Amino acid sequence: MSKSAHSTANCPHCGSPLDHLQRGCESCERRISWDWTEPCPACEAAVNYATRPSSCPECRTDLSVWDGIAARVLRERHHADLRIAKDAVPHPTSAGFVCHTGDPRGQRADYRRPLPDGRGIHVKAFADRYEVHWDKVDPTEDFLGHVVADAPHWLLVGGFLGFKLARWPVGLTLALAAHIKR
Repeated sequence: MSKSAHSTANCPHCGSPLDHLQRGCESCERRISWDWTEPCPACEAAVNYATRPSSCPECRTDLSVWDGIAARVLRERHHADLRIAKDAVPHPTSAGFVCHTGDPRGQRADYRRPLPDGRGIHVKAFADRYEVHWDKVDPTEDFLGHVVADAPHWLLVGGFLGFKLARWPVGLTLALAAHIKR
């Protein structure tokens, strides 16, 4: 599987790429103020997720900045990472994400949150940023469906290992099983 594409923002002052919600530009050393408007998941009204705490002006639903990030990520194609400055948002577990696993890409941790329609939001935590994308099937709800739809390369790995193990001589396999039992 190829590495995910990254979606970043640009500095309004100098045009340099920067992570979403990053507080300042490293190139021109100027502070950035963000306005992040996405639709409310309950009533579709426009909500500014950059202000905290945010709530919908129409239905008064309390919303997390992570709800806005999820809404933004869902507009991208699946597995297209949105880079978010780590110091600009609360920890993902505060918004209902659970610690999980993902393909190793240098991240320190992975967090996931299923959506009502079966898709899932996947957050990869790095030292200075989060990279967020959506999966067609959330593995916390349907692991095999996730492997088939989002990570088919693991089917090849599993098939190869199964083929190799099936070719081992029976005596060697029994000896290995006896050793593991001890």
